[in-house]
Amino acid sequence: MSLNRFKTSILATAASLALLAGCGPNDAGEADVAQSAENEPVSLETPPAGQLPDGVTPTAYRLDLVTDPAADSFSGTAEIDIRLSAPHDRIWLHSLEQTIESATVRLEDGTEIEGTFEGALADGGVSKIDFAETVPEGKATLVIEYTAPYNKGLAGLYKATQNDRPYLATQMEPIDARRMFPGFDEPRFKTPWTLTVTVPTGNQVIANAPLTGTTQLDNGMVKHSFAATRQIQSYLVALAVGPYDMREGAPLPANSIRAKQVPFRGFAPAGKGDQLKVAMDITDEMVDQQETYFDYPYPYAKLDIIAVPDFAYGAMENAGAIIYREAALLVSDRTSIDRRRGILTTHAHELAHQWFGNLVTPEWWNDIWLNEAFATWMSYKTMDEIYPDQGYDRAPQRRGLAAMGSDSLKNARQIRNPIERNADINDAFDGITYSKGGHVLAMFESYLGAEEFREGMRLHMKRFEDDAANVDDFMQSLADGSGDTGVVESFRSFIFQPGIPYLNVEATCSEDETGLITVSQQRYAPLGSEINPDGQTWQVPFAMRVSGPAGDEVVREMLTDTVTEFPLETGCADWVMPNATGGYWRFTTSTENWDALIENFDVLSAAEQLSLLDSVTAAFRAGDAPASAVLRALEAGATAEWDVASASISRATGYYSSLPEEDRSAMSDWAEATYRPVYDALKAREDDLDQGETLLLNDLYGGLLEMGDMEDERAALAERAAAFVGVEGEPDPSAVSPEEFAAAMKYGTQMGGEDFYEAALDYARTTDAQRERRIVLAVLAQNVDEAQLEALYEEMSGEDWQGQEAWSVMQQSLNNEANRDKAWALYQASFSDVIARTPEIRKAQTAGAVASFCEADKIAESRDFFTANSDAIPGYERSLAQAEEAANLCAAFRSEKVGELTAALSGETEE
Repeated sequence: MSLNRFKTSILATAASLALLAGCGPNDAGEADVAQSAENEPVSLETPPAGQLPDGVTPTAYRLDLVTDPAADSFSGTAEIDIRLSAPHDRIWLHSLEQTIESATVRLEDGTEIEGTFEGALADGGVSKIDFAETVPEGKATLVIEYTAPYNKGLAGLYKATQNDRPYLATQMEPIDARRMFPGFDEPRFKTPWTLTVTVPTGNQVIANAPLTGTTQLDNGMVKHSFAATRQIQSYLVALAVGPYDMREGAPLPANSIRAKQVPFRGFAPAGKGDQLKVAMDITDEMVDQQETYFDYPYPYAKLDIIAVPDFAYGAMENAGAIIYREAALLVSDRTSIDRRRGILTTHAHELAHQWFGNLVTPEWWNDIWLNEAFATWMSYKTMDEIYPDQGYDRAPQRRGLAAMGSDSLKNARQIRNPIERNADINDAFDGITYSKGGHVLAMFESYLGAEEFREGMRLHMKRFEDDAANVDDFMQSLADGSGDTGVVESFRSFIFQPGIPYLNVEATCSEDETGLITVSQQRYAPLGSEINPDGQTWQVPFAMRVSGPAGDEVVREMLTDTVTEFPLETGCADWVMPNATGGYWRFTTSTENWDALIENFDVLSAAEQLSLLDSVTAAFRAGDAPASAVLRALEAGATAEWDVASASISRATGYYSSLPEEDRSAMSDWAEATYRPVYDALKAREDDLDQGETLLLNDLYGGLLEMGDMEDERAALAERAAAFVGVEGEPDPSAVSPEEFAAAMKYGTQMGGEDFYEAALDYARTTDAQRERRIVLAVLAQNVDEAQLEALYEEMSGEDWQGQEAWSVMQQSLNNEANRDKAWALYQASFSDVIARTPEIRKAQTAGAVASFCEADKIAESRDFFTANSDAIPGYERSLAQAEEAANLCAAFRSEKVGELTAALSGETEE
């Protein structure tokens, strides 16, 4: 599953079952199991709090569904072949928000035993069936007839509307398959699935497996029959029904790894089928690259990619039927270069899941990182193979550096997080899993070697095809495939604890010109943090670049101790770059070495430059580097590779926003001097830029609009924005380029008054461009005045807006710097109504709004509000803890470092 990062960024469904990690049937007390003798039937009395009991295993599902997108509910019959390891009087399973009409079990000899269903016995749909007679050990079939509503929260089988047309789509991960059908909804159970779906004439019907036939019924309905799938888990079952445009793609051709063609199609909401072309055109090459890497053919019988009108995530990797939010798949002439890159990377991510996650599945949700981190890492490897020299090789590092913000928190979680309840499943779909996980994988690939690492991946695919595996299985495959058993403990040190290794690197030189480098490690902790820096160590696959009399040398060693010394045989070091491979760690060093690194910035690789910018700014936040070094590093980065320069201006913009209004003029002058020459040089040859340079030009433009002397440009952009939304006359889609769209809406809102507000809101209401609609709403929330903010909240209560959009406006309004107090008052007054319409997966994230504040009294007030309303946002605890901590760190930074930054900008000497 992908998080558009924005993903995005990201996240997962929240429900409310308390899941206890590793909790099997024997974890219930002996009194709960009516099994006084060896042959007595199993009858667990207490609802299982975690995993279902081990005694019943599903072996195949057959679902017969009757659906109509225009209706409010559907009906179904689920036949589930099961294997019982002992006689059972009762079977525990999952069913959520379903009305069970009947439940029976059919034995192999045809005997049927009636069952009595009772649902909602524990949060998350834990249910039971009690049987009139004991069901014997062996094979049997559960037959359950039921009805259920279409979900209104983008989970299970849900309904979405676009241009007055209703559509159906599914989102099952992590535990919402139980909303669509009763069953055993856990990732460890992998079975074939056979679907029959009856729908009104005129609808497309897409499922995981190929269509085997249709039957026209007398009542205007059509029965669609699908082949049985390969073995997959319940959260990968997919169904889409509605008036989708269909584009028949050329079959993926056979190749040296796969002997057969793979049928390939694309689907999009009505009228948008042509926007599938870009993604469809690259799919064959992506699949070919991934088959070659894994040395394993694409696992499923066909491939459909489906853009749906509304979706809670970026995309979902359903086997053979990948579902995307339409803005994460469709490409039009209104798609920016940056967004196009994101779309193709998301597509590569979901395709990679067909192997890592689908073919080989985690046994339990604590190993979901094995899905998401690998798909993230693999997506960039795929993109780099297809589009070399466009910076995709450094993308895992860039993503990992972005995740270090949340990994700097005391309340950060580890990559492989224990699952103690449902909210912990939700937590696992975040930047730590995707971005830190992907960066850590890239680090170990670099340490082991690309070929050795790949052999571990190939071995893992073959060992666990159509099966489930855990972290120990993966580690064994990696060790066996690479031939390096020592890597396991190092890998475990990164995935089994939170935080960032912080390496203090000191270079000394004795009188006899003998050099020594001493590396000590702690956990990184910014000023104001309650982290104990000395409470953790890692086994770091360390690589540093040492420049000395004999030239440059890369020194590599696995750091296993708190302090490690490196004698230099060739003499004293001129300078030391403590991260020569872009690994997942930060460093601090002496003032002299900071100065030398910045002076030699141009001879560092782009990966080293990214690491240097991150480390010097992190050390500044920790009180270990001066503000002057930060500014000089940002200045050096401004003329580097496109992604390094983009990182530079992004950091600078963050500092600018942290300064009090009265202190921003000095940074504005600094930004003009630092970035304007680079911007002007690129602008002068705008038509001849490569992709990276174009991305940098756009980032420089946005940053200078925010920080620089760009009053005329802001006014001109506001005028174009007014033309775009149609303040006077019809909207003009050519007035604003896709790259400048968000900035245009911002300055149009700030300068355009009531006329612009009304026109922009009307544009958002009527456009079917999903991404633009959401950008307009977010920008309005962040920039309107008090009266418009009140009107916007009132507007969001109407039927023109989806619940997810109303929630987003509520959250984004707290970023309205000029009117935050008003926004907070409206937020509290509207909270209950908005949360009632909010998709389940967003509710737990709501408490993250506390991070919008940076003053102690507001932080405490907002924390207390969410705590008082906790029943409405189940699973909120980690989101709240992290947001409160981030807000307090913001306050500490402003208190302790902003003054130093202001002084450095003014050229004052630091004491």
